[in-house]
Amino acid sequence: MGSRRARQYYCRCGTHLAKDNTERQCARCQRASRDKLIAPPEVPPEFWETEQFREAFAAQHMGWVSRAYRTHPYHHAVYGPNGISQALLGQWLGLRQPHVSRFETGPPIRHLDTAQYWAEMLRIPAELLWFDMPGQTRQAAPTVRDSFIDLTGADEGSLELAALLNDLTADRLPLFGNSKIRGVGVSALEGKSLTERAEVLLKLFLQLDDELGGDVLYLPLSRYVRRLSVNVKQEPTDGLAAFAQLSQMTGWLALDGNRHGAARRYFTTTIYAAHEVQQPALAASSLAYLSLQETYRGRPGPALSLAQTASSVGNGSLTPLTKTMVATRLARAHAGLHNTDDCLRSLDEMRKAFSNAGQQEEPLWILYVDEVEVAAQEGACYLELGMATEASAALTTALDILARKAPHRIRDQVHYLVRLARCSLLQREVERACDIATEAVALSDAIGSARVAERLGEFLTALDPFGTCKAAREFRRLYASIMAQRSSSG
Repeated sequence: MGSRRARQYYCRCGTHLAKDNTERQCARCQRASRDKLIAPPEVPPEFWETEQFREAFAAQHMGWVSRAYRTHPYHHAVYGPNGISQALLGQWLGLRQPHVSRFETGPPIRHLDTAQYWAEMLRIPAELLWFDMPGQTRQAAPTVRDSFIDLTGADEGSLELAALLNDLTADRLPLFGNSKIRGVGVSALEGKSLTERAEVLLKLFLQLDDELGGDVLYLPLSRYVRRLSVNVKQEPTDGLAAFAQLSQMTGWLALDGNRHGAARRYFTTTIYAAHEVQQPALAASSLAYLSLQETYRGRPGPALSLAQTASSVGNGSLTPLTKTMVATRLARAHAGLHNTDDCLRSLDEMRKAFSNAGQQEEPLWILYVDEVEVAAQEGACYLELGMATEASAALTTALDILARKAPHRIRDQVHYLVRLARCSLLQREVERACDIATEAVALSDAIGSARVAERLGEFLTALDPFGTCKAAREFRRLYASIMAQRSSSG
């Protein structure tokens, strides 16, 4: 008869267990096990200083806050490598797991008492919240302005903005009206306030962006904004609004160059700064940019949540062009989810908002929204929904307006041509599609935009089913040859 296995007399924490202890844990570990099922644990102050929390608080989305809380690495030691489950969080909050999931993936919680209850249960510091807790008045978060400093990571260097712009512009681009840029020297900014500097730089970079793209423009503006952030931190009342606008522009350039991490940081910083200077429209704009980023990354669910948040942030204070832009982000997200009816309704809202343009003064940072943008966004949505005829008509309209009014907007032409080529593929007009795509490839030589390369890659993927067609084979050979020449010359 074999001997019986000796019973374990030690808890996993190392404590010796009494012989009459029928549990596998000591009393202290048993209490800890019970406590972790009853209520959220105490967390250190630095727990809340993560990028995921910053984005969630900036978006004013309690569901995202809870997801950042649950999945925080701090919990791994106690709750396992996946952190806190939705079921356990729901147990703490008095909710079922499906309800927690819906809150985390759906639109933001709008009931103040619910948001306050969640904040109280999770012990969220009051200064991080976008609403007041009962009996408390919020103060500005001490980490907000600190986040202005480390925005560009490894982008270090001493190159001056003026010198870089001299190299980039090469006397080719219009700055104001029909005048030409003759090099942007120090005198362009000397003697101006931060607000005036921001206006000059926004006008400049908006127009440079149309022709050059984010790949080459991101570096000079990000370095300027990095230096500006130091001034803003020292004197937050002087130029914070200007800093926020330039930060959003830098975020867009980062997004255009596929620098997704940097883009998120700049947009999130803009949202914080916009709230501090009481510019909800600018906050809504950066939330809408974050939505567009998720659309570009093929994540329509988060894109829709961000667009819905953007539409509610302004509380009725959004200008017609800002409303137009937010409606386009909603439409793009719905198109990505193939919510045809919702997408078409959002496009109707976009047209209605745009029809009111000119009735009030618009901020400089939203002036890129024009009739070309409206037609192009319609085309992008119709294409995503597989409505090739409607998409082709909208994109052709956008290209016609560009040819008449803004031929220098090369990047937009390339984007719309590639989408128009994809429309022809949907209609099985392969030869026409390849002719249009060839025109886009030729124009793309003048653009430094990673997104342009992505659009061309999307066309190549869409061309795969037509691989045996002569036009498709010839286009692939031409494309490979052009790309090889550019690579060798670069």
